[in-house]
Amino acid sequence: MWNVTLDLRCNVCGGKRFLLPALSEIAEDVRCADCSAFKCKSDDLERVMTASR
Repeated sequence: MWNVTLDLRCNVCGGKRFLLPALSEIAEDVRCADCSAFKCKSDDLERVMTASR
């Protein structure tokens, strides 16, 4: 997992740091680094970030 700061907010605790799965990991969940709340799937995040360029 990579611990990164994104321009997003956790719906539970308001945190801006998230855990992103590495390519070698099976898990696809993006979770808050502070409270572990589920945010989205990594494919969904990638799709939104690519479209915003």
